[in-house]
Amino acid sequence: MNVHLIRSSDFSAQTYQSVLQIVRQYEGPIEFLASESDALISNAIEVEIESKEAFEKAEEISRTSLYKEEKIQAVQSYETERPRIFFPHRTKRANWKHFFDACEYYRSARKLPPEDLVILLTDTANEANWFGGADKTMKNAFIHTADWHHYFDGLNERFPIAYEIIAWTIRMLIIKDHSEMPNYWHNEPRGCMSDFCQNKRQIVLKMRTADICMDCMKLLQSSKVDVRVFGQLIDALDGVRKYFLSIERSTFLNRPSTVLVSGYLHRIFFPAYGNLELNLNPKQRAIYCFFLRHPEGVRLVELVDHRSEIGALYHRFSNFGTIEEIEESLNLLLDPLDNNLNETLSRIRSTIKRTLGPRISPNYQIVGSRGEPYRINLDAELIQIESQL
Repeated sequence: MNVHLIRSSDFSAQTYQSVLQIVRQYEGPIEFLASESDALISNAIEVEIESKEAFEKAEEISRTSLYKEEKIQAVQSYETERPRIFFPHRTKRANWKHFFDACEYYRSARKLPPEDLVILLTDTANEANWFGGADKTMKNAFIHTADWHHYFDGLNERFPIAYEIIAWTIRMLIIKDHSEMPNYWHNEPRGCMSDFCQNKRQIVLKMRTADICMDCMKLLQSSKVDVRVFGQLIDALDGVRKYFLSIERSTFLNRPSTVLVSGYLHRIFFPAYGNLELNLNPKQRAIYCFFLRHPEGVRLVELVDHRSEIGALYHRFSNFGTIEEIEESLNLLLDPLDNNLNETLSRIRSTIKRTLGPRISPNYQIVGSRGEPYRINLDAELIQIESQL
């Protein structure tokens, strides 16, 4: 069966790809498919939330209010960084119907079979202040992708988003009509995926345990869904929990884990953190892999002495441009009178921080002082390079 994950235009494309990478790791009958185009939530309005208490409270809503029409004006925002939330806090909200309309439009435009599920990932908040919701058919759903950093300090948002995708897929499979939802939620938290979390802080407990209680397990057993489907989804829930805990523990202990360089193109992974991939462009990857290969460190002004090694990596990774164009870019990178190298190092630092979060990322940064060797301060045994130059 297929679950289509569609991205609204206000949700980061990079985070979207990272979330896909997580949910696709677990083999089984379900295939999580990427959207072919971006959805636009054109009827969001800007609202002000006065207090932390109001921000962290999910509202109970009537069934009819979920699908009411609203005449409101579009507000768009394209965020790449998640700033700390202060109060009063301004955000964008839309009626649930607009999210489900986006799902139905995607479903209709691509002539999807009725049994396929569609989940919209959007930074736009919803009128009930829920983490996610499904329509009355339980075939379309949305997940709010913003604000996770408020609840999980230092944890990359891709993990809770992936958790919500898996949890809503399970709900959509076992609950056939939205009217049954009140019987499904646990108002008192159990650490189960069905905890309602009216106090949204309770989401931390739910994701840390990533559990399914016996009552919900009975619902799974009584459904007519292929047991292999639930096996895949339960494995995925457990996997997200392990990633969550591994990063929590690494943050607490402040101990770095292995970085793995794999394949001809030297793809860079962090196995202990859910096999997260560090997505660098060819120039950035050439520089980062060079420093991984030189744990002793190299002064920036001396990088030109290693031109052949850096150039070999750069040429290997570059898929676009002629040899002459790549050489010209390499000259610019290694020119001590140009700022290109510093800009490249800055972008590498930003990508590592965005990938691993602010607490863990310093272990993997290229650091140094002017005139002194720059290096990645990892023990040699934590650097695994499976690829040959």
